[in-house]
Amino acid sequence: MTSDKRQHLNPLSIIYFIFRHSWDTIFLIIIGSGPITRWSTSIGIPPLFGFSLLILLIILWHTVRYLCFTFEISDEMLTINTGVFVKKHTHIPYSRIQTVQHNQWFFLVPFHLEKLQIETAGHDESAPEAVLPLVNERIREAIEEKRTGGAPIQPNSPETPTEQLSTPEDQADYEINPHELNVFALTSLGVFPIIGALFAIYGKVQEAIPQKVIDSVTNEIVHQSAIILGVVGVLIVILSIAGSYLNIVQKFYKFRLNAEKDQLKTEQGLFQRNSVTIPTARIQALRIKQNVIRQWCHIATVQALAASSAGDDEKSNDLMILPVVKNDQVFSTLAPFVSWAPKKFSQLSVLPKRTYWYFIRNASLFSLIIILPCLYFFHIWGLLSLPALLIAILMGWYSAGNTGWKIVNDQLILQNGHYFTRSQYVIPHKNVQSFLFVQSIWMTHSKLAHIRVNVRHGNRNELIEIRYLPENKGKEIFNWLQIR
Repeated sequence: MTSDKRQHLNPLSIIYFIFRHSWDTIFLIIIGSGPITRWSTSIGIPPLFGFSLLILLIILWHTVRYLCFTFEISDEMLTINTGVFVKKHTHIPYSRIQTVQHNQWFFLVPFHLEKLQIETAGHDESAPEAVLPLVNERIREAIEEKRTGGAPIQPNSPETPTEQLSTPEDQADYEINPHELNVFALTSLGVFPIIGALFAIYGKVQEAIPQKVIDSVTNEIVHQSAIILGVVGVLIVILSIAGSYLNIVQKFYKFRLNAEKDQLKTEQGLFQRNSVTIPTARIQALRIKQNVIRQWCHIATVQALAASSAGDDEKSNDLMILPVVKNDQVFSTLAPFVSWAPKKFSQLSVLPKRTYWYFIRNASLFSLIIILPCLYFFHIWGLLSLPALLIAILMGWYSAGNTGWKIVNDQLILQNGHYFTRSQYVIPHKNVQSFLFVQSIWMTHSKLAHIRVNVRHGNRNELIEIRYLPENKGKEIFNWLQIR
């Protein structure tokens, strides 16, 4: 379906434009309410009629925007034409397209409609180069065919089990199984933000309850406070765990990873299928991530740091490659998808025990930002903040114990720990953008140093830092990085 003829989006895109600019719509309704009421009263018609007319004008405006939005798929490039009063023509040669991301809500599946986001090397950091809000799936297939110079990359059939696929040498497939997805969801630390949100909601609801009701309930709680508070706490924890679990399950439902023709393609989601296609050459580094619970379970998550903004929906530009994989199978599972990844696990060099003090000291000083104001403003009740010091000590110990490094062939492996989460980075030498050897006056006497490495991540740099490693080891890494 390729043609130089200008094509329109699907008419349902009008709804997309309305909701995409919902704040503009609300603003127009607010500022227009007064004049509409006065105008309606002056000519003797109900104000509701005036509001209906305003809504109609808004719909007409977005209909005009829809009519002015066209695109052309030629043999050389994709052209997108937008604008009502000021015309804008965006020309995107297929050779410049870096990633193609398409999202499809479940209710659009029967209509074969989806949202396309196309990104080039020169895209804006906060948005892709081009967005086709609602087009037929054939449009994406046509663009993929032009971009790859052959047949479009097709996802695996949902009816075909991964184990039964015949995989050519240049093609690899992976699909998460239900057991892995359950383990991944149950070991997430995302439950803690949800617990905090539920407590905040509980506080807001309590503010909305009349004081008389609160007083009567308080009198009852005086006799059964421990039971009531215990039940409320347990309910909040249960709801948080259930909410975190369901959110992860629907997000990574039937996660698939496909590698073909130097392209990586991921697909995931229950209610909204999100798919990203990216050249493997755009992957700058790999991040193997584990929170403390997943460390105990000996499982990890693998993400790609890509020179692209087509990452997960948390806008971190991290492209999920393997949501959950056993520690001893990380690199063997990665091998068919990322050719330069290490073939097996390497034991890393670790910090000497004497350096642990520096991590514990820094974390403890940071905890005083919370403890001291609590003691000052709340006096005796401020002592309840003292557990923050113990948590800080544990965090410092954890960070030190999970710091490591190693040079393997033409790759640098760096590992650090933050907030009870360990991150191991595998960085090809050629992808290092910049590096620093940092040593303060005080660190000179203790023969310690920091190593900082920057790699491309989206449209910015990702700073990876190893702190308080021995000076001679830091110089060894620095000298290796200087080799070009």
